[in-house]
Amino acid sequence: MRNSAIPHLLGAVVAWSMFVAQGVVVYFGLIAFALLTDRPLGGPLGGLMMVLPAALLGAILVPSLFFPANLVGGVATKHAGLFLKLLTTSAVAAALATIYAAVVAVVADVSATGTMLACLGSVVAVLIPTAVQVVVTQAILRANSMRRHGQSPALASVST
Repeated sequence: MRNSAIPHLLGAVVAWSMFVAQGVVVYFGLIAFALLTDRPLGGPLGGLMMVLPAALLGAILVPSLFFPANLVGGVATKHAGLFLKLLTTSAVAAALATIYAAVVAVVADVSATGTMLACLGSVVAVLIPTAVQVVVTQAILRANSMRRHGQSPALASVST
């Protein structure tokens, strides 16, 4: 059981890292936008104020979104190919992200248009980390499987 959980945990760590990396990319995109439109850059702590919330939000989303989506996608497509696992896991992650964003928007009393934009933004924000998590998890599981199958015949020939 422990060995089968390790690839999923490593995939979750990679998903979190990708979420933080997205915060950095968004920050540099905002700097470029500010420079192109001759707007203020946001001060010396602007980068930290973009990356730190992304890191905290990613740390919250790993156990509440990425890990469950990967688990459901993996169970639903146990013997399917990578593409179907990506599709299923991304659909589950998108549904969870939409639900979370809608709940937060309703609690914050956001307009219907703002809620729809928040839901769309949350779906876009989780797709890349979800895809990377699925690919990393599958690669580790496949490598472990190949290593086990590669060692089995060798061990059988030695013991005879």
